[in-house]
Amino acid sequence: MKTPIRRFPLLLALIAGLAGAVCVSPAAAAKAAHVIVIGVDGLSPDGVMKADTPVLHDMMARGSWSLHARGVLPTTSGANWASVINGAGPEQHGVTSNDWQVGEFNFPTSVAGSGGFFPSIFQVLTDQKPEWNVGSIYHWEGFGNLYDHRFVDYDVHGTDEDETAALAVAYIKAKRPEFLFVHFDNVDHAGHADGHGTAHYYEAVAKADELIGRIRQATVDAGIADQTVILVTSDHGGVGKGHGGESLAELEIPWIAYGKAINPGVQLDLPINTFDTAATAAWLLGAKVPFAWLGRPVTPALRGERVPEQAYRSSSFYASPVIEPAADGNAPPGGLFVNRPARLTIRNPNSTGEIRYTLDNSIPTAASSLYAGPVEITRNTIVRATLFVAGQAASVPATGYFRILDASGPRARGVDYKVYLLPDPAVRLPDFSRLTPVASGISHELTVAGLTLPREDNIAVVFDGDLRITVAGAYNFALASDDGSKLYIDGKPVVDNDGDHGVVTANGRIDLKPGKHAIRVEWFNGGGGAWLGAYFEGPGIPRQFIDPNLLTPQ
Repeated sequence: MKTPIRRFPLLLALIAGLAGAVCVSPAAAAKAAHVIVIGVDGLSPDGVMKADTPVLHDMMARGSWSLHARGVLPTTSGANWASVINGAGPEQHGVTSNDWQVGEFNFPTSVAGSGGFFPSIFQVLTDQKPEWNVGSIYHWEGFGNLYDHRFVDYDVHGTDEDETAALAVAYIKAKRPEFLFVHFDNVDHAGHADGHGTAHYYEAVAKADELIGRIRQATVDAGIADQTVILVTSDHGGVGKGHGGESLAELEIPWIAYGKAINPGVQLDLPINTFDTAATAAWLLGAKVPFAWLGRPVTPALRGERVPEQAYRSSSFYASPVIEPAADGNAPPGGLFVNRPARLTIRNPNSTGEIRYTLDNSIPTAASSLYAGPVEITRNTIVRATLFVAGQAASVPATGYFRILDASGPRARGVDYKVYLLPDPAVRLPDFSRLTPVASGISHELTVAGLTLPREDNIAVVFDGDLRITVAGAYNFALASDDGSKLYIDGKPVVDNDGDHGVVTANGRIDLKPGKHAIRVEWFNGGGGAWLGAYFEGPGIPRQFIDPNLLTPQ
Protein backbone atom coordinates (compact mmCIF):
# COMPACT_ATOMS: atom_id res chain seq x y z
CA MET A 1 0.00 0.00 0.00
CA LYS A 2 1.33 3.42 -0.83
CA THR A 3 0.17 7.02 -0.98
CA PRO A 4 2.56 9.08 -3.10
CA ILE A 5 3.22 12.75 -2.47
CA ARG A 6 1.08 15.16 -4.49
CA ARG A 7 2.89 15.83 -7.78
CA PHE A 8 2.74 18.59 -10.36
CA PRO A 9 2.73 17.77 -14.09
CA LEU A 10 6.29 17.70 -15.31
CA LEU A 11 7.33 19.82 -18.25
CA LEU A 12 9.07 16.81 -19.77
CA ALA A 13 5.92 14.72 -19.43
CA LEU A 14 3.93 17.42 -21.16
CA ILE A 15 6.43 17.65 -24.01
CA ALA A 16 6.54 13.88 -24.37
CA GLY A 17 2.74 13.79 -24.42
CA LEU A 18 2.28 16.38 -27.13
CA ALA A 19 1.83 13.72 -29.79
CA GLY A 20 -1.14 12.37 -27.87
CA ALA A 21 -2.54 15.66 -26.67
CA VAL A 22 -4.14 16.76 -29.94
CA CYS A 23 -7.85 16.66 -29.13
CA VAL A 24 -10.94 15.76 -31.09
CA SER A 25 -12.61 18.97 -29.94
CA PRO A 26 -12.19 21.66 -27.30
CA ALA A 27 -13.28 20.78 -23.80
CA ALA A 28 -17.04 20.91 -23.37
CA ALA A 29 -18.86 21.97 -20.24
CA ALA A 30 -18.70 19.39 -17.47
CA LYS A 31 -21.74 17.15 -17.11
CA ALA A 32 -20.59 15.83 -13.73
CA ALA A 33 -18.30 17.12 -11.00
CA HIS A 34 -17.17 13.61 -10.02
CA VAL A 35 -16.79 10.34 -11.92
CA ILE A 36 -16.16 6.98 -10.27
CA VAL A 37 -15.30 3.97 -12.43
CA ILE A 38 -15.80 0.62 -10.71
CA GLY A 39 -14.19 -2.30 -12.53
CA VAL A 40 -15.14 -5.84 -11.51
CA ASP A 41 -12.63 -8.33 -12.92
CA GLY A 42 -14.29 -11.28 -14.66
CA LEU A 43 -17.85 -9.97 -14.29
CA SER A 44 -19.95 -11.35 -17.14
CA PRO A 45 -23.40 -10.21 -18.28
CA ASP A 46 -24.58 -13.65 -17.16
CA GLY A 47 -23.30 -12.90 -13.67
CA VAL A 48 -25.16 -9.59 -13.54
CA MET A 49 -28.44 -11.20 -14.56
CA LYS A 50 -28.31 -14.48 -12.61
CA ALA A 51 -26.57 -13.57 -9.37
CA ASP A 52 -28.24 -11.73 -6.50
CA THR A 53 -27.42 -8.19 -7.64
CA PRO A 54 -30.01 -5.75 -6.26
CA VAL A 55 -27.60 -2.78 -6.39
CA LEU A 56 -26.64 -3.30 -10.03
CA HIS A 57 -30.27 -3.86 -11.01
CA ASP A 58 -31.27 -0.65 -9.22
CA MET A 59 -28.48 1.23 -11.01
CA MET A 60 -29.71 -0.18 -14.33
CA ALA A 61 -33.33 0.74 -13.53
CA ARG A 62 -32.25 4.30 -12.71
CA GLY A 63 -29.43 4.56 -15.24
CA SER A 64 -28.34 3.59 -18.75
CA TRP A 65 -26.75 0.25 -19.48
CA SER A 66 -25.72 -2.46 -21.90
CA LEU A 67 -24.96 -6.11 -21.31
CA HIS A 68 -23.40 -6.35 -24.76
CA ALA A 69 -20.42 -4.03 -24.49
CA ARG A 70 -17.21 -5.60 -25.73
CA GLY A 71 -13.70 -5.91 -24.43
CA VAL A 72 -10.62 -6.27 -26.61
CA LEU A 73 -8.61 -9.25 -27.79
CA PRO A 74 -6.88 -10.97 -26.17
CA THR A 75 -9.49 -11.32 -23.43
CA THR A 76 -6.90 -11.09 -20.66
CA SER A 77 -7.09 -8.77 -17.67
CA GLY A 78 -3.96 -6.78 -18.52
CA ALA A 79 -4.94 -6.01 -22.10
CA ASN A 80 -8.47 -5.04 -21.16
CA TRP A 81 -7.88 -2.95 -18.05
CA ALA A 82 -5.17 -1.10 -19.98
CA SER A 83 -7.77 -0.42 -22.67
CA VAL A 84 -10.29 0.83 -20.09
CA ILE A 85 -7.91 3.44 -18.66
CA ASN A 86 -6.09 4.28 -21.91
CA GLY A 87 -9.05 4.88 -24.23
CA ALA A 88 -7.51 2.65 -26.92
CA GLY A 89 -6.77 -1.00 -27.70
CA PRO A 90 -3.63 -3.14 -27.28
CA GLU A 91 -2.35 -2.28 -30.73
CA GLN A 92 -2.04 1.32 -29.48
CA HIS A 93 -1.11 1.04 -25.79
CA GLY A 94 0.98 -2.12 -26.22
CA VAL A 95 -0.34 -4.17 -23.29
CA THR A 96 -1.12 -7.64 -24.62
CA SER A 97 -0.77 -9.85 -21.54
CA ASN A 98 -0.82 -9.89 -17.74
CA ASP A 99 2.98 -10.11 -17.74
CA TRP A 100 3.45 -6.72 -19.43
CA GLN A 101 5.84 -4.33 -17.72
CA VAL A 102 6.72 -0.83 -18.84
CA GLY A 103 10.01 -0.97 -20.74
CA GLU A 104 9.56 -4.70 -21.41
CA PHE A 105 7.24 -4.97 -24.38
CA ASN A 106 6.97 -6.39 -27.87
CA PHE A 107 6.33 -2.98 -29.42
CA PRO A 108 6.21 0.60 -28.10
CA THR A 109 3.09 2.65 -27.50
CA SER A 110 1.75 4.47 -30.56
CA VAL A 111 2.15 7.85 -28.82
CA ALA A 112 4.37 8.88 -25.94
CA GLY A 113 2.67 9.56 -22.66
CA SER A 114 5.10 9.63 -19.75
CA GLY A 115 7.62 7.11 -18.53
CA GLY A 116 7.03 4.76 -21.46
CA PHE A 117 3.27 4.53 -20.81
CA PHE A 118 0.42 5.36 -23.14
CA PRO A 119 -1.44 8.49 -21.89
CA SER A 120 -4.01 7.14 -19.41
CA ILE A 121 -7.15 8.77 -18.07
CA PHE A 122 -5.08 9.61 -14.97
CA GLN A 123 -2.50 11.57 -17.00
CA VAL A 124 -5.06 13.24 -19.26
CA LEU A 125 -7.09 14.59 -16.32
CA THR A 126 -4.03 15.65 -14.32
CA ASP A 127 -2.38 17.35 -17.31
CA GLN A 128 -5.51 19.41 -17.90
CA LYS A 129 -6.65 19.88 -14.31
CA PRO A 130 -3.62 19.61 -12.00
CA GLU A 131 -5.66 20.87 -9.06
CA TRP A 132 -8.06 17.91 -9.25
CA ASN A 133 -7.90 14.96 -6.87
CA VAL A 134 -7.42 11.74 -8.83
CA GLY A 135 -7.39 8.30 -7.22
CA SER A 136 -6.75 4.65 -8.05
CA ILE A 137 -7.61 1.85 -5.60
CA TYR A 138 -7.13 -1.67 -6.87
CA HIS A 139 -7.41 -5.24 -5.63
CA TRP A 140 -5.45 -6.96 -8.44
CA GLU A 141 -1.82 -5.96 -7.99
CA GLY A 142 -1.20 -6.23 -11.74
CA PHE A 143 -3.48 -3.26 -12.34
CA GLY A 144 -0.77 -1.08 -10.84
CA ASN A 145 1.61 -2.02 -13.68
CA LEU A 146 -0.56 -0.36 -16.32
CA TYR A 147 -0.09 3.38 -15.69
CA ASP A 148 2.33 6.05 -14.51
CA HIS A 149 1.65 6.49 -10.79
CA ARG A 150 2.95 10.07 -10.80
CA PHE A 151 -0.43 11.18 -12.16
CA VAL A 152 -2.44 9.71 -9.28
CA ASP A 153 -2.86 11.49 -5.94
CA TYR A 154 -4.10 8.50 -4.00
CA ASP A 155 -2.68 5.20 -5.23
CA VAL A 156 -3.48 2.15 -3.08
CA HIS A 157 -3.39 -1.62 -3.51
CA GLY A 158 -6.04 -3.27 -1.34
CA THR A 159 -5.12 -6.67 0.09
CA ASP A 160 -8.64 -8.02 -0.46
CA GLU A 161 -11.96 -6.82 -1.81
CA ASP A 162 -13.31 -5.70 1.56
CA GLU A 163 -10.26 -3.55 2.24
CA THR A 164 -10.40 -2.19 -1.30
CA ALA A 165 -14.01 -1.12 -0.77
CA ALA A 166 -13.24 0.36 2.67
CA LEU A 167 -10.35 2.38 1.26
CA ALA A 168 -12.59 3.70 -1.53
CA VAL A 169 -15.34 4.66 0.92
CA ALA A 170 -12.90 6.47 3.20
CA TYR A 171 -11.25 8.28 0.30
CA ILE A 172 -14.54 9.45 -1.17
CA LYS A 173 -15.69 10.82 2.19
CA ALA A 174 -12.36 12.51 2.97
CA LYS A 175 -11.35 13.95 -0.42
CA ARG A 176 -14.44 13.94 -2.69
CA PRO A 177 -12.18 13.13 -5.69
CA GLU A 178 -13.01 14.43 -9.13
CA PHE A 179 -12.02 11.03 -10.55
CA LEU A 180 -11.61 7.63 -8.91
CA PHE A 181 -10.97 4.17 -10.34
CA VAL A 182 -11.80 1.18 -8.11
CA HIS A 183 -10.85 -2.37 -9.11
CA PHE A 184 -12.28 -5.57 -7.55
CA ASP A 185 -10.74 -8.96 -8.36
CA ASN A 186 -12.57 -11.68 -6.44
CA VAL A 187 -15.16 -12.49 -9.12
CA ASP A 188 -12.33 -13.45 -11.47
CA HIS A 189 -10.81 -15.63 -8.73
CA ALA A 190 -14.12 -17.47 -8.37
CA GLY A 191 -14.33 -17.97 -12.13
CA HIS A 192 -10.88 -19.57 -12.22
CA ALA A 193 -11.39 -21.64 -9.05
CA ASP A 194 -14.90 -23.02 -9.62
CA GLY A 195 -15.94 -21.90 -13.08
CA HIS A 196 -18.12 -19.19 -14.57
CA GLY A 197 -21.80 -19.85 -14.04
CA THR A 198 -21.25 -21.86 -10.86
CA ALA A 199 -22.81 -21.19 -7.46
CA HIS A 200 -19.47 -19.93 -6.10
CA TYR A 201 -19.11 -17.55 -9.05
CA TYR A 202 -22.58 -16.10 -8.51
CA GLU A 203 -21.83 -15.72 -4.78
CA ALA A 204 -18.72 -13.69 -5.67
CA VAL A 205 -20.80 -11.50 -8.00
CA ALA A 206 -23.33 -10.95 -5.22
CA LYS A 207 -20.52 -9.86 -2.89
CA ALA A 208 -19.19 -7.43 -5.52
CA ASP A 209 -22.71 -6.02 -5.85
CA GLU A 210 -22.75 -5.36 -2.10
CA LEU A 211 -19.37 -3.60 -2.26
CA ILE A 212 -20.55 -1.43 -5.15
CA GLY A 213 -23.48 -0.47 -2.95
CA ARG A 214 -21.09 0.68 -0.22
CA ILE A 215 -19.24 2.91 -2.68
CA ARG A 216 -22.49 4.36 -3.99
CA GLN A 217 -23.60 5.10 -0.43
CA ALA A 218 -20.26 6.83 0.24
CA THR A 219 -21.12 9.45 -2.41
CA VAL A 220 -24.35 10.12 -0.51
CA ASP A 221 -22.54 10.39 2.80
CA ALA A 222 -19.94 12.72 1.22
CA GLY A 223 -22.70 14.98 -0.12
CA ILE A 224 -21.67 14.53 -3.77
CA ALA A 225 -24.19 11.95 -5.02
CA ASP A 226 -26.14 14.40 -7.18
CA GLN A 227 -22.93 15.59 -8.88
CA THR A 228 -21.46 12.09 -9.39
CA VAL A 229 -21.66 9.60 -12.25
CA ILE A 230 -20.69 6.01 -11.47
CA LEU A 231 -19.59 3.77 -14.34
CA VAL A 232 -19.54 0.01 -13.64
CA THR A 233 -17.85 -2.30 -16.10
CA SER A 234 -15.59 -5.34 -16.46
CA ASP A 235 -12.62 -6.58 -18.45
CA HIS A 236 -13.89 -9.94 -19.72
CA GLY A 237 -16.33 -12.77 -19.10
CA GLY A 238 -15.31 -16.39 -19.19
CA VAL A 239 -16.05 -19.96 -20.22
CA GLY A 240 -15.61 -22.79 -17.75
CA LYS A 241 -12.64 -21.91 -15.56
CA GLY A 242 -10.83 -19.80 -18.11
CA HIS A 243 -10.75 -16.78 -20.38
CA GLY A 244 -8.37 -15.39 -22.96
CA GLY A 245 -10.12 -16.87 -25.98
CA GLU A 246 -12.32 -15.39 -28.67
CA SER A 247 -15.83 -16.50 -27.70
CA LEU A 248 -18.65 -14.02 -27.15
CA ALA A 249 -18.97 -15.29 -23.56
CA GLU A 250 -15.43 -14.06 -22.92
CA LEU A 251 -15.64 -10.86 -24.98
CA GLU A 252 -18.95 -9.36 -23.84
CA ILE A 253 -19.03 -7.29 -20.65
CA PRO A 254 -21.58 -5.19 -18.74
CA TRP A 255 -21.45 -1.40 -18.98
CA ILE A 256 -23.61 0.61 -16.57
CA ALA A 257 -23.83 4.40 -16.15
CA TYR A 258 -25.60 5.71 -13.04
CA GLY A 259 -26.22 9.17 -11.61
CA LYS A 260 -28.63 12.08 -11.55
CA ALA A 261 -27.37 13.28 -14.95
CA ILE A 262 -27.90 9.88 -16.58
CA ASN A 263 -30.95 8.79 -18.58
CA PRO A 264 -32.97 6.47 -16.34
CA GLY A 265 -33.90 2.92 -17.33
CA VAL A 266 -32.34 2.98 -20.80
CA GLN A 267 -30.93 -0.15 -22.39
CA LEU A 268 -28.34 1.19 -24.83
CA ASP A 269 -28.82 -0.39 -28.25
CA LEU A 270 -25.50 0.72 -29.72
CA PRO A 271 -21.96 -0.64 -29.93
CA ILE A 272 -19.95 0.09 -26.78
CA ASN A 273 -16.30 -0.86 -26.47
CA THR A 274 -14.29 -1.06 -23.30
CA PHE A 275 -12.02 1.81 -24.37
CA ASP A 276 -15.10 4.05 -24.59
CA THR A 277 -15.10 4.14 -20.77
CA ALA A 278 -12.14 6.53 -20.48
CA ALA A 279 -13.55 8.78 -23.20
CA THR A 280 -16.92 8.86 -21.45
CA ALA A 281 -15.33 9.75 -18.10
CA ALA A 282 -13.27 12.57 -19.64
CA TRP A 283 -16.29 13.91 -21.54
CA LEU A 284 -18.49 13.86 -18.43
CA LEU A 285 -15.85 15.84 -16.53
CA GLY A 286 -15.48 18.38 -19.33
CA ALA A 287 -11.92 17.35 -20.17
CA LYS A 288 -10.50 17.24 -23.69
CA VAL A 289 -10.43 13.77 -25.23
CA PRO A 290 -6.98 13.14 -26.80
CA PHE A 291 -6.89 12.42 -30.50
CA ALA A 292 -4.68 9.41 -29.63
CA TRP A 293 -7.60 7.76 -27.89
CA LEU A 294 -9.81 5.62 -30.12
CA GLY A 295 -12.68 5.55 -27.64
CA ARG A 296 -15.69 7.80 -28.03
CA PRO A 297 -18.01 9.04 -25.27
CA VAL A 298 -21.22 7.08 -24.81
CA THR A 299 -23.23 10.30 -25.08
CA PRO A 300 -26.76 8.77 -25.27
CA ALA A 301 -26.37 7.73 -21.63
CA LEU A 302 -26.76 11.39 -20.61
CA ARG A 303 -30.09 13.13 -20.20
CA GLY A 304 -30.89 15.41 -23.12
CA GLU A 305 -28.33 13.90 -25.50
CA ARG A 306 -29.44 12.78 -28.93
CA VAL A 307 -29.36 9.08 -29.79
CA PRO A 308 -27.22 8.72 -32.93
CA GLU A 309 -28.82 7.44 -36.08
CA GLN A 310 -27.68 3.87 -36.69
CA ALA A 311 -27.88 2.24 -40.08
CA TYR A 312 -26.94 -1.11 -38.52
CA ARG A 313 -28.29 -2.46 -35.24
CA SER A 314 -26.21 -4.22 -32.60
CA SER A 315 -25.86 -7.87 -33.52
CA SER A 316 -26.21 -9.14 -29.96
CA PHE A 317 -28.94 -6.82 -28.69
CA TYR A 318 -31.19 -9.89 -28.78
CA ALA A 319 -29.88 -13.14 -27.33
CA SER A 320 -29.08 -15.91 -29.79
CA PRO A 321 -31.33 -18.97 -29.88
CA VAL A 322 -30.28 -21.76 -27.53
CA ILE A 323 -29.57 -25.01 -29.37
CA GLU A 324 -30.11 -28.03 -27.13
CA PRO A 325 -28.35 -30.13 -25.96
CA ALA A 326 -26.82 -26.83 -24.89
CA ALA A 327 -23.18 -25.79 -24.73
CA ASP A 328 -21.22 -27.11 -21.77
CA GLY A 329 -18.29 -24.86 -20.98
CA ASN A 330 -16.21 -24.63 -24.14
CA ALA A 331 -17.98 -27.60 -25.73
CA PRO A 332 -20.44 -26.17 -28.27
CA PRO A 333 -24.11 -27.19 -28.48
CA GLY A 334 -24.89 -30.59 -29.91
CA GLY A 335 -22.58 -33.39 -28.89
CA LEU A 336 -21.58 -36.96 -29.64
CA PHE A 337 -24.27 -39.63 -29.87
CA VAL A 338 -23.12 -43.27 -30.10
CA ASN A 339 -25.35 -45.79 -31.90
CA ARG A 340 -28.42 -43.58 -31.56
CA PRO A 341 -29.96 -40.49 -33.13
CA ALA A 342 -29.98 -37.08 -31.47
CA ARG A 343 -32.99 -34.96 -30.53
CA LEU A 344 -32.52 -31.30 -31.50
CA THR A 345 -34.52 -28.62 -29.72
CA ILE A 346 -34.12 -24.85 -30.07
CA ARG A 347 -35.21 -22.38 -27.42
CA ASN A 348 -35.90 -18.65 -27.84
CA PRO A 349 -34.56 -16.80 -24.76
CA ASN A 350 -36.18 -13.55 -25.95
CA SER A 351 -39.74 -12.44 -25.42
CA THR A 352 -40.18 -11.68 -29.10
CA GLY A 353 -39.33 -13.00 -32.56
CA GLU A 354 -39.22 -16.38 -34.24
CA ILE A 355 -36.42 -18.88 -34.86
CA ARG A 356 -35.35 -20.04 -38.28
CA TYR A 357 -32.74 -22.76 -38.69
CA THR A 358 -30.72 -24.77 -41.20
CA LEU A 359 -29.19 -28.26 -41.15
CA ASP A 360 -26.72 -27.74 -44.01
CA ASN A 361 -24.24 -25.32 -42.39
CA SER A 362 -25.74 -22.29 -44.16
CA ILE A 363 -26.64 -19.09 -42.33
CA PRO A 364 -30.42 -18.93 -41.80
CA THR A 365 -32.42 -16.45 -43.85
CA ALA A 366 -36.05 -15.37 -43.74
CA ALA A 367 -36.76 -18.26 -46.13
CA SER A 368 -35.17 -20.93 -43.90
CA SER A 369 -37.19 -23.47 -41.93
CA LEU A 370 -39.27 -22.05 -39.08
CA TYR A 371 -38.62 -23.92 -35.87
CA ALA A 372 -41.83 -25.48 -34.59
CA GLY A 373 -40.68 -28.43 -32.49
CA PRO A 374 -38.00 -31.09 -31.87
CA VAL A 375 -36.05 -32.47 -34.83
CA GLU A 376 -34.43 -35.92 -35.02
CA ILE A 377 -30.79 -35.89 -36.18
CA THR A 378 -29.60 -39.18 -37.69
CA ARG A 379 -26.27 -38.18 -39.25
CA ASN A 380 -23.45 -35.70 -38.62
CA THR A 381 -25.11 -32.30 -38.86
CA ILE A 382 -24.15 -28.66 -38.37
CA VAL A 383 -27.18 -26.78 -37.06
CA ARG A 384 -27.43 -23.00 -37.30
CA ALA A 385 -30.27 -20.98 -35.80
CA THR A 386 -31.07 -17.24 -35.86
CA LEU A 387 -33.70 -15.07 -34.21
CA PHE A 388 -35.82 -13.07 -36.67
CA VAL A 389 -37.83 -10.02 -35.61
CA ALA A 390 -40.23 -8.42 -38.11
CA GLY A 391 -38.74 -10.57 -40.83
CA GLN A 392 -35.16 -9.42 -40.22
CA ALA A 393 -32.26 -11.31 -38.68
CA ALA A 394 -31.91 -9.93 -35.14
CA SER A 395 -29.31 -12.09 -33.39
CA VAL A 396 -25.91 -13.65 -33.82
CA PRO A 397 -26.47 -17.12 -35.36
CA ALA A 398 -26.11 -20.00 -32.92
CA THR A 399 -24.24 -23.10 -34.10
CA GLY A 400 -24.46 -26.68 -32.92
CA TYR A 401 -22.32 -29.67 -33.96
CA PHE A 402 -24.07 -33.04 -33.82
CA ARG A 403 -21.91 -36.14 -34.33
CA ILE A 404 -23.67 -39.47 -34.82
CA LEU A 405 -21.18 -42.34 -34.38
CA ASP A 406 -21.96 -45.83 -35.67
CA ALA A 407 -19.82 -48.03 -33.44
CA SER A 408 -21.82 -51.21 -34.04
CA GLY A 409 -19.59 -52.60 -36.82
CA PRO A 410 -16.67 -55.02 -36.45
CA ARG A 411 -14.03 -52.29 -36.59
CA ALA A 412 -13.05 -50.48 -33.40
CA ARG A 413 -13.73 -46.75 -33.36
CA GLY A 414 -11.79 -43.97 -31.73
CA VAL A 415 -8.16 -43.25 -30.86
CA ASP A 416 -5.76 -44.38 -28.15
CA TYR A 417 -4.89 -41.81 -25.50
CA LYS A 418 -2.23 -41.62 -22.80
CA VAL A 419 -2.15 -39.29 -19.80
CA TYR A 420 1.01 -37.68 -18.37
CA LEU A 421 1.70 -35.67 -15.23
CA LEU A 422 3.81 -32.54 -15.73
CA PRO A 423 5.96 -30.56 -13.29
CA ASP A 424 4.68 -27.23 -12.01
CA PRO A 425 4.58 -24.82 -13.75
CA ALA A 426 3.78 -26.28 -17.17
CA VAL A 427 3.85 -23.60 -19.88
CA ARG A 428 4.57 -25.64 -23.03
CA LEU A 429 4.14 -29.17 -24.35
CA PRO A 430 6.86 -31.46 -22.99
CA ASP A 431 9.10 -34.02 -24.69
CA PHE A 432 6.82 -37.01 -24.21
CA SER A 433 9.60 -39.48 -24.97
CA ARG A 434 11.05 -38.61 -21.55
CA LEU A 435 7.79 -39.20 -19.67
CA THR A 436 5.89 -42.27 -18.52
CA PRO A 437 2.09 -42.29 -18.88
CA VAL A 438 0.00 -42.69 -15.72
CA ALA A 439 -3.23 -43.69 -17.49
CA SER A 440 -4.45 -44.78 -20.93
CA GLY A 441 -7.59 -45.72 -22.80
CA ILE A 442 -9.71 -45.26 -25.92
CA SER A 443 -11.51 -42.01 -26.76
CA HIS A 444 -14.22 -41.69 -29.40
CA GLU A 445 -13.02 -38.15 -30.29
CA LEU A 446 -9.93 -35.97 -30.13
CA THR A 447 -11.03 -34.07 -27.05
CA VAL A 448 -10.47 -34.12 -23.31
CA ALA A 449 -14.21 -33.72 -22.71
CA GLY A 450 -15.44 -36.85 -21.00
CA LEU A 451 -11.99 -38.14 -20.04
CA THR A 452 -11.38 -38.95 -16.39
CA LEU A 453 -8.03 -37.34 -15.58
CA PRO A 454 -6.12 -37.77 -12.30
CA ARG A 455 -5.90 -33.99 -11.82
CA GLU A 456 -6.84 -30.75 -13.55
CA ASP A 457 -3.56 -28.81 -13.62
CA ASN A 458 -0.08 -29.60 -14.98
CA ILE A 459 -1.34 -32.52 -17.01
CA ALA A 460 -1.03 -33.66 -20.63
CA VAL A 461 -2.79 -36.08 -22.96
CA VAL A 462 -1.56 -37.60 -26.22
CA PHE A 463 -4.00 -39.09 -28.75
CA ASP A 464 -2.83 -41.53 -31.46
CA GLY A 465 -4.92 -43.21 -34.14
CA ASP A 466 -5.70 -43.47 -37.83
CA LEU A 467 -7.84 -41.07 -39.86
CA ARG A 468 -9.56 -42.52 -42.93
CA ILE A 469 -9.62 -40.16 -45.94
CA THR A 470 -11.99 -41.01 -48.80
CA VAL A 471 -11.40 -38.11 -51.23
CA ALA A 472 -8.01 -36.75 -52.25
CA GLY A 473 -7.40 -33.06 -51.79
CA ALA A 474 -6.32 -30.27 -49.47
CA TYR A 475 -7.50 -30.63 -45.87
CA ASN A 476 -7.51 -27.90 -43.25
CA PHE A 477 -7.11 -28.94 -39.62
CA ALA A 478 -7.69 -26.75 -36.57
CA LEU A 479 -7.12 -27.10 -32.84
CA ALA A 480 -8.99 -24.99 -30.31
CA SER A 481 -7.30 -25.47 -26.97
CA ASP A 482 -6.60 -24.18 -23.47
CA ASP A 483 -3.67 -24.47 -22.92
CA GLY A 484 -1.38 -25.64 -25.76
CA SER A 485 -1.77 -28.35 -28.40
CA LYS A 486 -0.23 -29.73 -31.60
CA LEU A 487 -1.53 -31.94 -34.41
CA TYR A 488 0.50 -34.25 -36.63
CA ILE A 489 -0.53 -36.19 -39.76
CA ASP A 490 1.73 -39.08 -40.77
CA GLY A 491 4.36 -37.69 -38.42
CA LYS A 492 4.33 -34.24 -40.03
CA PRO A 493 3.46 -31.17 -37.91
CA VAL A 494 0.30 -29.57 -39.29
CA VAL A 495 -1.10 -27.41 -36.45
CA ASP A 496 0.96 -25.69 -33.74
CA ASN A 497 -1.15 -24.15 -30.99
CA ASP A 498 1.39 -24.56 -28.19
CA GLY A 499 1.86 -22.23 -25.24
CA ASP A 500 0.11 -21.04 -22.09
CA HIS A 501 -3.13 -19.35 -23.20
CA GLY A 502 -6.91 -19.34 -23.08
CA VAL A 503 -9.00 -21.02 -25.75
CA VAL A 504 -7.52 -19.90 -29.05
CA THR A 505 -7.61 -21.63 -32.41
CA ALA A 506 -4.69 -22.43 -34.70
CA ASN A 507 -4.93 -23.88 -38.21
CA GLY A 508 -2.84 -25.84 -40.67
CA ARG A 509 -3.22 -27.37 -44.13
CA ILE A 510 -2.01 -30.59 -45.75
CA ASP A 511 -2.71 -32.48 -48.99
CA LEU A 512 -3.94 -36.03 -48.38
CA LYS A 513 -4.61 -39.05 -50.57
CA PRO A 514 -7.37 -41.62 -49.96
CA GLY A 515 -6.55 -44.19 -47.30
CA LYS A 516 -5.51 -44.30 -43.67
CA HIS A 517 -3.28 -41.59 -42.24
CA ALA A 518 -1.73 -41.59 -38.80
CA ILE A 519 -3.08 -38.74 -36.67
CA ARG A 520 -1.57 -37.55 -33.41
CA VAL A 521 -2.75 -34.75 -31.12
CA GLU A 522 -0.79 -33.53 -28.09
CA TRP A 523 -2.40 -31.33 -25.42
CA PHE A 524 -1.51 -29.93 -22.02
CA ASN A 525 -3.06 -27.78 -19.31
CA GLY A 526 -0.92 -25.79 -16.91
CA GLY A 527 -3.78 -24.44 -14.83
CA GLY A 528 -7.14 -22.73 -14.90
CA GLY A 529 -9.50 -23.55 -17.76
CA ALA A 530 -8.99 -26.66 -19.90
CA TRP A 531 -10.34 -27.55 -23.33
CA LEU A 532 -9.43 -29.30 -26.56
CA GLY A 533 -11.42 -29.47 -29.78
CA ALA A 534 -10.11 -30.84 -33.11
CA TYR A 535 -11.71 -29.74 -36.38
CA PHE A 536 -11.19 -30.45 -40.07
CA GLU A 537 -12.57 -29.48 -43.46
CA GLY A 538 -11.84 -30.71 -46.94
CA PRO A 539 -13.39 -31.60 -50.31
CA GLY A 540 -17.14 -31.67 -49.70
CA ILE A 541 -16.64 -31.43 -45.91
CA PRO A 542 -17.51 -28.13 -44.17
CA ARG A 543 -15.54 -27.18 -41.07
CA GLN A 544 -16.64 -29.46 -38.22
CA PHE A 545 -15.33 -31.72 -35.49
CA ILE A 546 -13.14 -34.46 -36.96
CA ASP A 547 -15.68 -37.15 -37.83
CA PRO A 548 -15.44 -39.91 -35.20
CA ASN A 549 -16.65 -42.41 -37.82
CA LEU A 550 -13.31 -41.91 -39.61
CA LEU A 551 -11.11 -42.59 -36.54
CA THR A 552 -9.72 -45.98 -35.59
CA PRO A 553 -7.03 -47.04 -33.09
CA GLN A 554 -3.63 -47.83 -34.57
